[in-house]
Amino acid sequence: YYDYRLSVRLLQLPGSMSMSGTNTTHRSSSISSSSAGESSTQHLAEIVVTAAQHNQKSSNIVQLRISNMQLHGRDDDIKLLRGKLRELAKKKDVDAAEENNKHEDTINNLILVSGTCGTGKSALIQKGLGNDATKIGCTFTSGKFDAKLKCPLSAFSDAMTNLARYITVEHEKKKKSPSGGGLPIATLIRDQIQNEFDVEQLRRVLPGCAELLGARRSSLFGPSSEAEAAVPHRSASVSKLDSLKRHSGKESISRVHYAIRRLLKVICSYLKGVVLFIDDLQWSDIATLELLKCIVLDREIPSLLIVGAYREDEVPDHHPLAYHIRDMEQMNVSISQIKVGNLGVDNVIPLVAEALGMDDNDNKVKSLAETIHRKTEGNPFFVLMFLISLYDEKLIQYNFGAMKWTWDDDAVNSKIVTENVVSVLVNKMSRLQEETQRMLMVASCLGATFRKSAVVEVMKNISRVEMRDSMRASMISVSGTAATMGSSSASLLSSDLSNACTDQDGSDSSYASSIEEFEGEGLCEVDNEECRFMHDQIQSAAFELISPEQRDSFRGRIGSILLRTLPPEELETSLFEVVDLLNCAASNATDEERDELARMNLKAGIKASENAAFDTAKVYFKAGREALGSRGWEGDYSTMLDLCSDGAN
Repeated sequence: YYDYRLSVRLLQLPGSMSMSGTNTTHRSSSISSSSAGESSTQHLAEIVVTAAQHNQKSSNIVQLRISNMQLHGRDDDIKLLRGKLRELAKKKDVDAAEENNKHEDTINNLILVSGTCGTGKSALIQKGLGNDATKIGCTFTSGKFDAKLKCPLSAFSDAMTNLARYITVEHEKKKKSPSGGGLPIATLIRDQIQNEFDVEQLRRVLPGCAELLGARRSSLFGPSSEAEAAVPHRSASVSKLDSLKRHSGKESISRVHYAIRRLLKVICSYLKGVVLFIDDLQWSDIATLELLKCIVLDREIPSLLIVGAYREDEVPDHHPLAYHIRDMEQMNVSISQIKVGNLGVDNVIPLVAEALGMDDNDNKVKSLAETIHRKTEGNPFFVLMFLISLYDEKLIQYNFGAMKWTWDDDAVNSKIVTENVVSVLVNKMSRLQEETQRMLMVASCLGATFRKSAVVEVMKNISRVEMRDSMRASMISVSGTAATMGSSSASLLSSDLSNACTDQDGSDSSYASSIEEFEGEGLCEVDNEECRFMHDQIQSAAFELISPEQRDSFRGRIGSILLRTLPPEELETSLFEVVDLLNCAASNATDEERDELARMNLKAGIKASENAAFDTAKVYFKAGREALGSRGWEGDYSTMLDLCSDGAN
């Protein structure tokens, strides 16, 4: 019934049946309620809980089953998605048979999934396409836009990075191309790309595909020769960029689009089918929307299914995404639209029953589900968060005697529900260890996807006092003390909590423990070095841990740490993220910091221009000019000139 398997050790009184020892394969049902109640013959001395799936210790014996759940009430949508997937798998054979008979229906498929926050758009696509794609030999790749970091082409670049990684690593473990004389598919793709066109443009636009593309590109950071090192800042920051060929706006856009389309054509020609999923399109930059439209209209890319998801309530008629959708419809592009709404009470009942591991015909479960539906309006994410809040507040507990969850209907009915699910998550995070809260604060500033090493590096370079000053006073907890007290008692302690915090630096083991904690709590998904917030609302809640008055300076501080500690090549890859963080604290920067900030914005602006993301480039050039201010022409003439001329272009 549960994600966490129980390892139970029963130490018996003398003369009783020997049942000692541990066994993680025991099911909870192996302990009957009658034997548990016969204390005269048995003594339950110790229960050892092994969180086998998440490899962490848990203070709770039984957890709610809220991961890898079924999708309730989405059968028709899943059927549609799987039908599109089957069409994709067959498309390559059809394309090969009718290579010289191209028709209008050869335009790549486009599916758009819309709905409000928390309705389960991403989960629907993952269940309907992602899980089944590999079963039929197709490849699923995805990227997600971030509300707080406006990086051009970021989601598309992430999706292509995942696809390139799959080709170079995972796919080679399974098979080699039979048509390529036994050569790895990655080698065949690399050779064909380099023989057809110059891939330098691709290396700049898609840095995560460098291994698939072949030769490594030179770094834009740090001088490449002693001669350049002897020249002032312009040498290190702009001269190498000036060596790149500059093109006009339309020409640059055409070159980027052509290079990416050719890359996709070559990749898709060697794979059975590719599903490209871009999430949170409401936060997309215009360059990505233009690129996606260009890819959809390209008839030469075989076996490609493009899927997008967005929040419909954040995309009004004048939104760029709405404009591009209308534009494609006028071009007779067939768009499959799926609208995902809240669940009805009939679907909330089995959802709650699954989370509790109970029968959905149980009247108690039905009553609880009806109450939850009334309080959450059937929003799936809010339903689960409400269940978690009941569990955290011990309004729902597991009864080992009855071997099922129990609760007081009146207590559940009287629970006050906020309309903002973020506040529920913030309340949950306030019960975590203080070190874990601090790491969540840092991670929330790094984006929906972040690297563990980056979070740890920031934690090592920022003092406990500085972290404490940036944290909301009401969020600080000491070893869970406030979490075990009532709200009134916790508020009385809030003024003294900061004095009780230690100023000692964290250790690698404490950082690892914190990462395990927020993974175990279902807040983040950890895959080796890369971590991902399970939902953007969780990221928003983690960001809420930061004091509103300190958010800009805190993000700027993180940016300065990354600027100082990241290796040149890694800094180049994360250039937009780092500059965005630095710009948050521009108003409080010193003159020296403003000079450096202007040069960083110039680099980011030029890189955005090279990626044909001119709207984003304009923002960086403007930020650079504002950083220098009126003294720019006298203090750093060359940088100011480049910021103005490139901005004008």
